[in-house]
Amino acid sequence: MYTGLVGILVAACETPQPVQPPGPFVGDWNEVAQVGALETPEEEVFGDIRRALLAEAGGVVILDDLAARVIGFDERGRHAFTLGGRGPGPDELLGPSALIRITDDTLAVLNRSARTIQLFARDERTAYAEWGRFTLPFWPSDGCSMQGRIFILGGHKGLAVHEVDGQGTVLRSFPASDHAAEVVRGVPESIAWDLRDQAQSGRLICSQVSNHIIHVPSRLGWVRAYHPDGALAWHAHLPDFVKLLVLPAAGGAVRTDLDPEFNLGHSVAGAGVALGTHLALSIEVHVPRGQEAEVNGLFALLDLKTGAQTRRDEFAGVVMAGRGNRIAVRYRDPFPRLSVLVSPDP
Repeated sequence: MYTGLVGILVAACETPQPVQPPGPFVGDWNEVAQVGALETPEEEVFGDIRRALLAEAGGVVILDDLAARVIGFDERGRHAFTLGGRGPGPDELLGPSALIRITDDTLAVLNRSARTIQLFARDERTAYAEWGRFTLPFWPSDGCSMQGRIFILGGHKGLAVHEVDGQGTVLRSFPASDHAAEVVRGVPESIAWDLRDQAQSGRLICSQVSNHIIHVPSRLGWVRAYHPDGALAWHAHLPDFVKLLVLPAAGGAVRTDLDPEFNLGHSVAGAGVALGTHLALSIEVHVPRGQEAEVNGLFALLDLKTGAQTRRDEFAGVVMAGRGNRIAVRYRDPFPRLSVLVSPDP
């Protein structure tokens, strides 16, 4: 199922050398900043790194959902600000599930369970303060912003991708985003509801260079890119992707259904744009409890123009975000930490 090489060139009297697939591989990039290292300051001790964003000025912003806070660092990885803290009050966060960078001076935090969007802006002291909290008409899964426009992912009136204004009002929904109907075709109703939710959740990526809004479900093995007017740009299936189905079980537990033939499954753990030319995906490999996966993780590249996969490698890090020639990568072992990498190519 895993193919890391696409060809072999053989020269006379020479040892055959593997030909690497095209596309930028983040394992070859240079680290310019790291936060969350061993013996780190308190502000760099993360319960979890749910989302990460790269700022225009070179810094990185992290959403730690377990600690209910957003932490910003400059281009050298030095602490710049912290906002939030668990609670329902002003400037506090309660169950944050996604983070959106509208501009370097404006951030938005989504709360899926409460169906809210909280907006934070810099005040005169350069710290962030909450200036608005609004209710959305659906449960948001993720979001992104492009050219000042806000796009939110979540099931609403049978569609998945929606543009909202600064007060959470839905301005338009993408007419080509109702792929949930195709996902559940021929599926028993007992599990169709879970597939519909998966088809309207996951990650939403705004690609400034290619001018696309990209929806990446976590477990369904496909990716869809839209133009800003809502028209479908492309729909691509991920090669060698074994679908993973997660369903509630009796007693409040969770049952994981793996592919009966391969006895494994995949899920997309992170996504980001690399160099404005590729969508980089981090794919986790799941096996039954008590077994160990053969690889720590997979790295896949999709061409932003067509959605075609151009590369697939092993990679233990999780791509969280990309901007220009930088990319943010999360590592979980032995503790949550994040690195900012810079491509050696211009």
